[in-house]
Amino acid sequence: MQLELVTGVLLDLDGAPVCFSWREKSYTVCSRPVRWYSRRLWWQEAAAAPKGVGAELVEIEMWRLWAVSETDRVFFELTHKMPEDQWEIARGS
Repeated sequence: MQLELVTGVLLDLDGAPVCFSWREKSYTVCSRPVRWYSRRLWWQEAAAAPKGVGAELVEIEMWRLWAVSETDRVFFELTHKMPEDQWEIARGS
């Protein structure tokens, strides 16, 4: 699946997503999200590392969770790219 942008991400106090919008639908997380970190393909994404940027250049935050909308219950893998603070769907099924 090609990465798609997620908007309106709201987080709990621990930084886990609790709700978000995707494909013009609002989703509420209905499971305990699982977080891990993966390696970015930084050599493809950045021509040069900005001064002061370290781990966030190499690591990407990943979240695995179930979420519900008014009509669907979907399993998602979300990516959270920092320092851009950009959320994307890595997998939705």
